[in-house]
Amino acid sequence: MSIKLYPHQEKQINKLRQSMKRHKRVLMQSPTGSGKSVMAASMIASARQKGSKSLFVVPRRELLRQMKDTFNNFDIPYSHVAPGYSFNPEADTHIASLMSLKSKLSYLKPNVVFVDETHFGAATLDRVVDYYTKQGCWIVGLSATPVKLSGQGLDCWYDDMVQGESLRWLIDNKWLSDYRAFAPSHVDLSGVKTVAGDYAKGQLSELMEQDRVLVGNAVKHYKEHASGKLNVTYCVSVKHSEIVAEEFRNQGVPAMSISGKTPDDERRRIIRAFANREIEVLTNCDLLTFGFDLASNAGVDDVTVECMSDLRPTKSLALQCQKWGRVLRRKDYPALIFDHANNFQTHGMACENRQWTLESKETGKRSDEKNIAVRECPKCFRCHKPSPVCPGCNYIYPVEERKIKEVEGDLKEIKAIERKKKKAARAKKVERNRNLPPEAKKKARNAMKRNLLAQGRPMGQVFAILKSEGLS
Repeated sequence: MSIKLYPHQEKQINKLRQSMKRHKRVLMQSPTGSGKSVMAASMIASARQKGSKSLFVVPRRELLRQMKDTFNNFDIPYSHVAPGYSFNPEADTHIASLMSLKSKLSYLKPNVVFVDETHFGAATLDRVVDYYTKQGCWIVGLSATPVKLSGQGLDCWYDDMVQGESLRWLIDNKWLSDYRAFAPSHVDLSGVKTVAGDYAKGQLSELMEQDRVLVGNAVKHYKEHASGKLNVTYCVSVKHSEIVAEEFRNQGVPAMSISGKTPDDERRRIIRAFANREIEVLTNCDLLTFGFDLASNAGVDDVTVECMSDLRPTKSLALQCQKWGRVLRRKDYPALIFDHANNFQTHGMACENRQWTLESKETGKRSDEKNIAVRECPKCFRCHKPSPVCPGCNYIYPVEERKIKEVEGDLKEIKAIERKKKKAARAKKVERNRNLPPEAKKKARNAMKRNLLAQGRPMGQVFAILKSEGLS
């Protein structure tokens, strides 16, 4: 089957090729659901016709299966670099899992290397990009959210970025689904620390697993406003996912939890049941993100996610955009998004006009900027951009009288005092870490090291942070 691109896809491919005339390492940014894999397949098919070799790299095994399906659909011959698959070093095109590729770099001689979900890469991707850059290859990254989960930019791997049409443009032109957003409940996150730019996973998991009121509210809101719609629910841990699925079932809603640990056959069975509406709610922890395609993994033609319940608070804009992307796949009616995790207030609406950049941003400043404005209706819980009237129920917001706050004393002096307090508190924390018993210090060091590596931090930076925290 020949590959036929839509006009906006052809436009982006042409812009990408122009950039590749000037740069050897280029990132292609386009929202989730816009067809980045198909655009890459089109470029690979064209490269084969010209006698060039291509390598397509994926960070997770689920994505390998999905790209295989894409190549099969378009009659592109290929070999693999992955456990359990045949390997032919002479093939013109290879699909490789990132972890398997690192031991076979010298076996392959590609002209172009495509890196799918490139924001997900870490030290291993450093090695791959560095090796093939030195071999004179073009490196083409694919990402809907070109920023690491830690908030670091991707200028470490790419010299230029070609952006596709915005999410709002794709919605307005019917390439993606419109949506209606609601915030029916909130969670108090004031006691959860921030580690490497996001909420500390252990503390967040403990908080959310214990908050059965919030879980009950999520089930109640789904039953009242979205009963029968295919719903994907995001949770903070596998245990939390299982708790939420159980509560849905207890309330008469067919629901199942899936994770990376779910056996492939069982996962396919569950997703098929979901596609056939035998299951209405699919709960997960970080599985249905980063390009995971339900239909491809279940071996069915299509799975239309109609609704999303969000019980996974995050400060990572990249992670949040990936979650929204699951429910905004093309359909003829609006998706429903129920935010039980404060994420609209943290990141703004899903279709905000975001200006992506390759440059790194200071951790913690990327997604909670003060200019984010989302209004929540107290009557129907609809979330929307600031407006005097709710677009959902026509509730008229009362006009609040502005009051000028008087601040006594010298503002500069106050700020200086605050800086000194923060500096003293940090010094106290570092000193406390240095004086921890050996076993306690080792446990704290390992926990922070795992969190930093999970956020994509280079090993050198990890050691530097551990030292600055008194845990070296």
